Amino acid sequence: MLDPNSILLTPRNIGKRIAQNRFVAQPMEGNDALDHAVSERAIARYAKLAQGKWGVIVIEALAVQDDALARKNQMVISREHLSGFKALVAAMKEADPNVLVLFQITHSGRKSGKDFSRPTALYAPQEHEHFLDTEEIEEIQRLFIEAALISEEAGADGVDFKLCHGYFGCEMLRPANIRNDKFGGSFENRTRFLAESIPEIRRRLVNKNFILGSRISYWEGIKGGCGTAGVHEAIEHLDEMDELLRLMVRLGLDYVNVSAGIPGTTSEITRPTATSKWFYLHQFRYAERAKSIVGDAMQVFGSAYSVLQEAAIGEAEYNLQEGRTDFIGWGRQTLADPLFPTRLMQGEAVDYCKLCSGCSKLMVKQERVGCILYPAK
Repeated sequence: MLDPNSILLTPRNIGKRIAQNRFVAQPMEGNDALDHAVSERAIARYAKLAQGKWGVIVIEALAVQDDALARKNQMVISREHLSGFKALVAAMKEADPNVLVLFQITHSGRKSGKDFSRPTALYAPQEHEHFLDTEEIEEIQRLFIEAALISEEAGADGVDFKLCHGYFGCEMLRPANIRNDKFGGSFENRTRFLAESIPEIRRRLVNKNFILGSRISYWEGIKGGCGTAGVHEAIEHLDEMDELLRLMVRLGLDYVNVSAGIPGTTSEITRPTATSKWFYLHQFRYAERAKSIVGDAMQVFGSAYSVLQEAAIGEAEYNLQEGRTDFIGWGRQTLADPLFPTRLMQGEAVDYCKLCSGCSKLMVKQERVGCILYPAK
């Protein structure tokens, strides 16, 4: 049983809102939309997740366009699908009125599936990829802003700009992005998409307490990727990502969700496995570095705790007590046991993620995603 006085159970502010505890359910895609709209299955699984009494639940990556899909049955955040998202939030708030619900908004870019979507590139397009021109990027920017406003209308407490894991937002930030227009080359140009979007969203929001944040890959582990010093460099060099955090502070973002790597490319950096368990130490280091930069101006969500299974609780409490992060994020563990925080609080047995990668294999096969060992979840 989790000690009732555990720091994990203490409330914490995110912007002008208060999370009831430090547990964060990270965005995990279900690949179960119906014609890109919210399905009954999606509503049911998120309502079950909300019963777990998480402090924050981040809804899986919601595409801003129906031709920018990494999953064949990915949900699309649009006005056409607004009623479904309203029903989703309502079901979650009925299960737990105190949970903070954030929508992660994204464009899949190069990671869009070529069999059912349109892979795009911001630089160095491959034969099967469409090179985005300036006007097309401006349209995607408009759709991100619109998606945030639709999220507010749906009842979400905030949005997460997906700038991680190799998708459009992450590709934009890379030193390898050497476009010759206003969205490439210099650091200022590569961060323009974010720097212009956030103030416009803030200006147009009705709810001034609406949470704005972003998930980033601090280091991707590829040449010219985020967390490197140049187009041909792969070695970790984090100065530019540090500057990105300082920009986020100036923009008034409420939190940063710290991740790393690219699923499918440098997967074990993102989600360490039993044989690469030590990668969690990099994730902890990135969160601590981020916290040292943003201070109290933004909250920091830490990642990669699922790999530690039972041992994650002690590590999470220590990192919180030492001020190395503000919130603790679990991804795969939410599929293994969506009631995880509640079970810990009540002293019940927890179904811990066994690190089998079954959920990831379902995603790769474009099947509905869930835990293969605890399918009833």
